[in-house]
Amino acid sequence: MGTEEKTPLDEFVELYNSIKDKFEQLPNVLSKLSTFSHDIVSENTQLTSKVKELDKKFVALEEEYSTKISEIENAEKSASDYKVQLEKVEEQLSGLRRMYEDLTQERAQDIEIEELLAIYTVLFEKVFATDPHTKILILLMGVDKEIWTRDELVKTTNFTPAAIIKALHDLRNNDIVELDESAQEVKLIQKAK
Repeated sequence: MGTEEKTPLDEFVELYNSIKDKFEQLPNVLSKLSTFSHDIVSENTQLTSKVKELDKKFVALEEEYSTKISEIENAEKSASDYKVQLEKVEEQLSGLRRMYEDLTQERAQDIEIEELLAIYTVLFEKVFATDPHTKILILLMGVDKEIWTRDELVKTTNFTPAAIIKALHDLRNNDIVELDESAQEVKLIQKAK
């Protein structure tokens, strides 16, 4: 028998002997593999948890976005409604303004000369006639006397001498009357026609 045939047991023993050293390292490799596998599972769990959290945040943000869009659309609709109302109010005010202007123009046209004279009369009697300037001018224009003394003006108008002097100086400064140097005599420069 030159070559003996190996039995399956022999083959196993031979194979076992060839990998025996490596087989002894197997528990260490399996332990490392188990730890590595455990780390991967743990990391996968963490990542799955983060994905779930991000999904929840995404859903919340989508809802918030949807709500904000709805609020913006409502605000734009309200603004549009207010704009329409404002335009209607402006239109009504414009109509009222035109009516007021028309009434004012009609009223201005209705004032007659008699009413204007009545207004001027009241102004003259109540405002200007109480002024010494006016009374002095009325005297100087209405009477044929050309030169008046200051004392005559005081007695005739019933104003104080100081008020008469002041009025005479005002009239002189406006080139309406002439005064002598002592302000005793006054003369009208030009009578109204």
